[in-house]
Amino acid sequence: IGTRYATVEGFEEAYQGEYDSEKDFAYQLVDDLGYLDQMPESLQYYFDYEAFTRYLFSYDYFMTESGYVFRNI
Repeated sequence: IGTRYATVEGFEEAYQGEYDSEKDFAYQLVDDLGYLDQMPESLQYYFDYEAFTRYLFSYDYFMTESGYVFRNI
């Protein structure tokens, strides 16, 4: 994980919460940040959560075996 997580500040910056799956985290992130709010409701159904989840966990986030999600800092 690295030394950036070794401080309280680093941990608090990186820790995103505990989730049942990576996809659950992606759904929550989309909702929390309002990514789809400006999109017409008829188009929101076409948002590809699975692709978005793969992208998030390929670059910006990781999940432990226990379900804790951290942002790469």
